[in-house]
Amino acid sequence: MKITKIRLIKFGIVLIVFSFIFLKKDNSFSSINIDIETNGFRQYIDSTYILQSCDILEPYINSEKRSDINIKLLEDNITQLDYVSNAEVYLQDDNLTILIEQNNPFLRLGESYYLNKDGEKILASNNNFADVLFFSGEIGADKFKEICLLANYIYQDDFMNSLVKGIHYDEDVGYVFYPRLFDIQILFGDMSSVKTKFRKINLFYNKIAKSPKIIDGAGNILIDRVNVKYSGQIICQKK
Repeated sequence: MKITKIRLIKFGIVLIVFSFIFLKKDNSFSSINIDIETNGFRQYIDSTYILQSCDILEPYINSEKRSDINIKLLEDNITQLDYVSNAEVYLQDDNLTILIEQNNPFLRLGESYYLNKDGEKILASNNNFADVLFFSGEIGADKFKEICLLANYIYQDDFMNSLVKGIHYDEDVGYVFYPRLFDIQILFGDMSSVKTKFRKINLFYNKIAKSPKIIDGAGNILIDRVNVKYSGQIICQKK
């Protein structure tokens, strides 16, 4: 068996093409192509992942009859894999082609999972690190859509996206942001008035933080919390 790998980049979409060339015998396949579309994200999966994770694929590869393939069953089986969003299988002449759309992490949820943009879990591993927002705390499945919405607000705001590295959720306090700039907590609260709260955080960093009441002459931070939960207020709490 010969394996070739081709990387195609077109219109910002990355398509990884794995081609497996087999010696043909009788009605068996002469080639199997696995094409992985990443939609501009880094590549998290490859052909080895697909072959090892899809239990029914190898028997099909070794089958001597093309008619043995259940296309729908194979598509459903591959689509169920964590890092696969969608799979389409085509059989033409002696060639089997598998088109895969990668399931991309949107945010990190604790140590064990990512969520995709639709709020569905993806198992995290040491081999698949994604540079996305980290969420922790008391977050049940009923909150998945909400934290994806909050993450999307942050990703779309250049200032907030560069500032926020992690978010903790507490039922009593709401969302607490952990910024990259200053060792403080930003008490954000619930999802009401998100963009107004973003503007208050921006105002704090661009104007209020320059006050000697916030940072002394030696560069020491004199507060440990900034509260933007309440309408018309930015509350700085001293250590």
